[in-house]
Amino acid sequence: MTDQEKKIAPKAGLGGGGVRSRWREKSLDHGKENDNLEFSKYWSPKLIVQNVISSSKDNVWKKLEFGKNGEAFIVEKRRIKGIFTENLELHDFPFDLQDLSIVLTSEHPTEELEIIEDDEHLSSIIVSCFVDEQEWELREFVDSEIRKVSKEFTGSKNVVYPFLVFKTLAMRRAGFFVWNIILIMTIISSLSFATFAVNRNLPQNRLQLAFTLTLTGVTFRFVTNQQLPKISYLTRLDKYILYCMVFNYLVTAWHAIVTLIQDEGTQADCDFYFFIGFVIFYALFHVLFYVISLKTRYFKVKEVHQKEKIYQEKAEKLFGESWKRRKTRLNRRERIAALPSTFSRF
Repeated sequence: MTDQEKKIAPKAGLGGGGVRSRWREKSLDHGKENDNLEFSKYWSPKLIVQNVISSSKDNVWKKLEFGKNGEAFIVEKRRIKGIFTENLELHDFPFDLQDLSIVLTSEHPTEELEIIEDDEHLSSIIVSCFVDEQEWELREFVDSEIRKVSKEFTGSKNVVYPFLVFKTLAMRRAGFFVWNIILIMTIISSLSFATFAVNRNLPQNRLQLAFTLTLTGVTFRFVTNQQLPKISYLTRLDKYILYCMVFNYLVTAWHAIVTLIQDEGTQADCDFYFFIGFVIFYALFHVLFYVISLKTRYFKVKEVHQKEKIYQEKAEKLFGESWKRRKTRLNRRERIAALPSTFSRF
């Protein structure tokens, strides 16, 4: 096998911070394992962990392994501890699901190297090491995706590099935001209906109550901004809060407009119909908001369960009954010994 036909098969252990890769080396076929082998004389994939910002630990070592028919493989193992970057998609916040990934690439272009996942080993993640369990639910599977990225070096030449992305998934626990933000904003905005209980002949009292509720919503918005991600687009929670503020604004505007109607009977009828309209509008929005949020979350979770099923089938194919026994033992251990959680922001 020439260098142009090289394929390397990495396996990632996301929880342990380890990456294991191997590739064929025909010149060493039918040899013997040798700890003193000078690996610098042989071809190397020159792997790079693309999305690491800083690492306090990065150990790399190699060894020689042989297959059943004496075919030689050079195995490179890497143990890395550091801070990794991840682009979060927060359109569905706080009902979002986020990929957590390790991105592997190489200094060799695709003409010399192809990176694929090792089918003879299982990539894994240690869920018990996850320290932000109060806010996230980490799923126990690892998925892989092959990518290619083109980089332009000159005006007429683009070089394509291989990428292999190992991904697991974290599901945000939305309870904090539901009870402390959505519920409170619902209460504040629904109090706008109470302003209709004030007599129409006292518009100053109606407006005073409406302005108070609007200012309360604005103040609460400034407070909650400290808990929300600072991004350039609107999340699902941002849209909900803005709707509640716009609703308070519309109710306040109506209390000012109704005073312009001179006829008492017409004024009473318009005030009643607008009250009913506001109730229907308010109820429909909340129904749509929760239906769309739950439906989106349901289909995403369903897709996650499908990936977990594929991962478990692969594990059972590689390890058989030993995988089932290991899973049963780990689940029993997690139920008996509850690990302490560390509070930190992800």
